[in-house]
Amino acid sequence: MRTTPLSTFLVFEILVLSLLHYPTLSESGPENMGTDWWLFSTQEYPDQPKFRYYDWVGDEISFGYGQDYNWVERKTRKSIENLMRRPTGGGIVRHGEDLTYCLVIPKEHKSFHFPSLDLYESIHQSMKDAFSKQGLETELQPCMVAKKRGIPGDCFLEPVGRDLMTCRDGEKIAGAAMKRTKLAVLIQGTIDLSVLPFFNQMIFQTDFIENLALMIGEVPHAVSWPEDFLDQRMKFALEFAQMKWKRERKRN
Repeated sequence: MRTTPLSTFLVFEILVLSLLHYPTLSESGPENMGTDWWLFSTQEYPDQPKFRYYDWVGDEISFGYGQDYNWVERKTRKSIENLMRRPTGGGIVRHGEDLTYCLVIPKEHKSFHFPSLDLYESIHQSMKDAFSKQGLETELQPCMVAKKRGIPGDCFLEPVGRDLMTCRDGEKIAGAAMKRTKLAVLIQGTIDLSVLPFFNQMIFQTDFIENLALMIGEVPHAVSWPEDFLDQRMKFALEFAQMKWKRERKRN
């Protein structure tokens, strides 16, 4: 009788109880949005939460799904050709001196049912605890009694409830935006490194992932991009690069 190697059972157990952590990539805006959308829609490990950090190949500006691109052009003094609309909400974010991340929670996972504000707060609390381990004290922005109406404008100039702030100057450190469907939750978040004093970024990244995994009741587990990832991702990257997406929010 053939037997299955013990290592097979061990790998299976890890993947069943894991926050899957993908390698960091440094790419253009359309490629970054395409990769996040691939994680959001892929059938690879469809029941598992997924996470990644990523960089931008140059200074870029992204803006929220619901924002008017004409207003964003006037605000940033950039042409729409040089701007990137995200699939999540929120406002304008300037990239280049930030640490960006993506978290995907599928409907099959228990944390999918966390209320959005609770999830947002828990993510930033996980970040706050990671900074605290290095002696950097931060605080969560209180929620306003009367919530501001309308779409956020300039993300880091207009903090909202449960954003992460510096304690001393009250500057915004981190924010995020979400897209929730019947199938999954996509969170795209960023940390403004320019307002922070020196800290060990590699240790922070490890601590933050571990805190996130604990928050959703899992353990982090590093996985590789599949061999055909770039081919799978190409369709999404091309769609996010098109003007009809940037202007009209329309994808093929």
